[in-house]
Amino acid sequence: MVFKENVIYSALMTPETFIQTLIDSRRLANLTQAELAERAHVSRRTIIDFEAGKSDIGMRRLMRILSALNLALSVSPASERPTESELRHVFRDDDE
Repeated sequence: MVFKENVIYSALMTPETFIQTLIDSRRLANLTQAELAERAHVSRRTIIDFEAGKSDIGMRRLMRILSALNLALSVSPASERPTESELRHVFRDDDE
């Protein structure tokens, strides 16, 4: 994964790497979880649970968090097709 001007480049981003990217971005911005929550107009518990991978926060909350971190979500075709193993990992049931 590579950071460049608030753009994150990754061949295939899993939920875990996406969450870690947001944690890293928060830390680079020198924001506490409480400060990010205030800027994003969400609860601190939302940030805590999301960063721990304990909850899905929904698209609206995610977009507010990204905006508070001065990040944008971009979807584009992957340069390579993911392997079956990579797809299984990305779409695995959290209860497994």
